[in-house]
Amino acid sequence: MNEELLQIKRCQDASYHPQIYFEGWRVAYLNDTPKFHLENMEDMQRHNTSDEVFVLLKGSCTLYIGDGGDEGPGTVRAVELEPGVIYNVRRGAWHTHATGPDASVLIVENADVSPENSDHIPVNVGWLFRREEEK
Repeated sequence: MNEELLQIKRCQDASYHPQIYFEGWRVAYLNDTPKFHLENMEDMQRHNTSDEVFVLLKGSCTLYIGDGGDEGPGTVRAVELEPGVIYNVRRGAWHTHATGPDASVLIVENADVSPENSDHIPVNVGWLFRREEEK
């Protein structure tokens, strides 16, 4: 097929893989790897220029969303993603994610999202486990 008419992208490799850039947007796969398991989580982030959309394709993935502001993530809630449902993390919302075995997640965000326009804060995994139990 002529790629000027139709691009077909697949990715089975572990980790985060941007696939398509179009008019300022980036579409990526996030596939399970130990780096994204809850016990290896190191920080939460917030993007200052873009919402970030997550769609679970298969497996399991949990979003952790904080309601805080400049002082930090505030109260963090765990949201188990359901396959085929669109989850839009709003610009400026503290978040992180943990993948489960065989997870594959589609992510859409501004192509210019980077450490320069995103904030990060260290996370204590034990603290997140407690927050998850409170939900």
